[in-house]
Amino acid sequence: MEKNKTGKYFKYAIGEIVLVMIGILLALQVNNWNERKKENNTAKILAKSLIQDLTKDVEFLSNATEFSELKIKECDGLFSILKTPIESWDNVNFYEKMNIIGQSNPFFPTNGTYEQIVTTGSLKYFDQSISNELNAYNINNEQVDYWSDAEDKTLWLMADILWKGINVQALGEIRFDSQTKNPRYIRIKDESIDEFSNYIAGVKTYRTKTLNEYKEQLTLAEKIISLLKSEYEIN
Repeated sequence: MEKNKTGKYFKYAIGEIVLVMIGILLALQVNNWNERKKENNTAKILAKSLIQDLTKDVEFLSNATEFSELKIKECDGLFSILKTPIESWDNVNFYEKMNIIGQSNPFFPTNGTYEQIVTTGSLKYFDQSISNELNAYNINNEQVDYWSDAEDKTLWLMADILWKGINVQALGEIRFDSQTKNPRYIRIKDESIDEFSNYIAGVKTYRTKTLNEYKEQLTLAEKIISLLKSEYEIN
């Protein structure tokens, strides 16, 4: 201060402070860059796992869509049979249609990776559009479950009518032997045919709803797979 060098010291001190701040900012920048790199690597690993899960879902949904269309068609065929006198029913034809209609084949999504992502909070690593599609896919699974459960309940009510009049011996002959010896493998009481027809109508309605949900899920799954492959350059 005696030599009037205070200004120089202040400039020097300010310069040192600026250098320290720059160093801190650079360190933070490098740290952020490393964190983003780790997040991107984690996201890519999770993306690959998601693609594997969704590919399994696509395979199931494709088959389930095809089966659902067949099931709806068989419901219409069974309506035609139920309109005729029971004595004229074709055992084998009736059995074949009921064999299709009576199948449930519920959808169990392969969602292990998605649940892991949600549990660990890793969803934030993904682009917002991908996160939205993943959430939509998960939510839509609840709709699939709703219609599947409604159909299953109707199938049990329908089965109750069937089991009361079933001829087990004739059923076995149709199932394992083409030479049917019994004239009837099942008899539905006349007063129960209308109720049985209503249950078939219910199964058709619920399966139609399920089919629409399957198609929507299939579209979503294929879209998410495409987004993940594009975003993370996965072949």
